[in-house]
Amino acid sequence: MTKDRKVKKNSYVRMGVIMLLSAIGGGVIGLGAFLLLGDKGTAYIAGGAALALTKFQQIMAPALAAVMLASVVFGELNLRKQRMLCRKIEETEDEECDRWEYEEEKAGAYGTVANILSQILCILALAAGYSIEYIGKGHRGNVLAACIIFLACYTYDGFWQVRFVKLVQKTFPEKKGDPASRKFHQDWLESCDEAEKEVIYRASYNAYSRVNKCIPVMIVLTMLGHLFFNTGIMAIMVTALIWLVVAASYLSSCVNLKGQKLRG
Repeated sequence: MTKDRKVKKNSYVRMGVIMLLSAIGGGVIGLGAFLLLGDKGTAYIAGGAALALTKFQQIMAPALAAVMLASVVFGELNLRKQRMLCRKIEETEDEECDRWEYEEEKAGAYGTVANILSQILCILALAAGYSIEYIGKGHRGNVLAACIIFLACYTYDGFWQVRFVKLVQKTFPEKKGDPASRKFHQDWLESCDEAEKEVIYRASYNAYSRVNKCIPVMIVLTMLGHLFFNTGIMAIMVTALIWLVVAASYLSSCVNLKGQKLRG
């Protein structure tokens, strides 16, 4: 048997072993959870979750206000630091300038992640009481206050992103793109040099790879949640749809890029 055939055979064997171990692991987890929880354990956890949700609904508006306050404080401090770093970039050259550019890139990354986290926390906090059943129980004022704070926080987060982009464009005038435009990412990418594009391409592929590894795990967790706590299939459907969109987008881009290369 040649080396290539051995490699192909080993690939099938390894894949079969992985699938078998995954099936065994899933069975063990499911059986273990059933034996540990049972009907009473599941009901106890579900009841505890419902009680925690009820308690959180009472502080939904203050929780959103706390998220907004933290977002504003961190966002302003982050932009202040970035302005300082941008001044350093404009005042220095060569290797020292490269170091300040790295620091500015890192500060921008922290600020962007915090900005996205703020939006996620706002959604989760509002979702706690964002239901017809809760509103119908006479909590319209609480929900209305939460919605107002939610919109205010989202407005700040949106303008923060614009301010961040404008700050970078002021420091690097060659960077193009209107942050309010749907073609912003395309225009920004086209204005980058080859080294920057290489970094973006590699980072994008790394992100795609990590998402592709995480989504199957998320689907399993949502399936277990539906099995034991009757959380519904919507979470499973949405997670599966995200998986499909990510994979289809990546493969479609690969085909289109190769087609453009062939035609060009």
